[in-house]
Amino acid sequence: MPFSFRKKSTKVKPTLQEKIVTRTTQIVHLTHNDLDAAGSDAVCRMVYGNDILTLFSSVNRFGWFVSQVGGCNGKEDTLIISDLGYQNGIEDTIKKAHAAGWKIQWYDHHKWTEEEMNRVRPFVVSLEIDTTRCATGVVAEALAKDNSTAKEIARVVCDYDLWKHEDPRSAVLGMVTSKRENLELIRNKFVEGVIIDSDVEKIFEGIERDKNACIKKSIKHAKIFRGKHTIAVMPSYGYPSETAAAARKELGCTMELLVFDNGKFSLRSVEPISHLIAKKFNGGGHPNASGGNFTYGWKEKWLLKLFGRVSCAKEFVQTAENI
Repeated sequence: MPFSFRKKSTKVKPTLQEKIVTRTTQIVHLTHNDLDAAGSDAVCRMVYGNDILTLFSSVNRFGWFVSQVGGCNGKEDTLIISDLGYQNGIEDTIKKAHAAGWKIQWYDHHKWTEEEMNRVRPFVVSLEIDTTRCATGVVAEALAKDNSTAKEIARVVCDYDLWKHEDPRSAVLGMVTSKRENLELIRNKFVEGVIIDSDVEKIFEGIERDKNACIKKSIKHAKIFRGKHTIAVMPSYGYPSETAAAARKELGCTMELLVFDNGKFSLRSVEPISHLIAKKFNGGGHPNASGGNFTYGWKEKWLLKLFGRVSCAKEFVQTAENI
């Protein structure tokens, strides 16, 4: 009896530009990849419907995503940008997207200088910056001012993103969305008007156990540098905000640098200078919380993976001490 072989499926996933070109919506939403992004996207969907195309981006890939969108015919459709701040030279990429026919609305809550805003304004329909709110709050105020559900979601998200910690639900949501695979789940719950339910609580319980182990591992490898600032430098195994808070309490530091094995880092500081330091390392963010990127080769990556050793620590400390 002759053998027969079934041909394996060769279906190829569409590229990002193919998704943009074949979109059936007039709204593309480019946002960050955390709880604030999920909240911002939920508000956009409450206003424009669930057919919008959402792109979740890290801070480091923001420029790349804008260039991908700008490489496609905008057809006078709308590109909404939220929870992603100004980066050096981003106006050039925004200009190209504008020239390609995209109508750009930008809602953010990071610190901008007047000069940075003036560089972007000629190429956008609107630019709304409010550092007193989270991005979800900025989007809700601009697009859904009279929507009580959007307001409540913004309140809970801002509680976490602005470190108020007055609503215990926000800590649960922040933890759950620290895992990228849960962003859409929380976003969809928000759209339905649900903030916390049994599904979310179950996910949280599993993450909480993992979080505690990761924090302990990070602090075990922490190195303290004392100068103008007391800086704890350590590898990150996830949960940077929670790890930084635990390290500050346990080690008595005033600045926490948490580095991932790909060279990306999260930074927290008592003094409002995190964003200034991060800008020196291709990043940015808030005065007390930011992120950036070290240029790690294979050697630096393996040193961190195998031994928990953070390369570029001395360079970082020197930069921080000089700001």
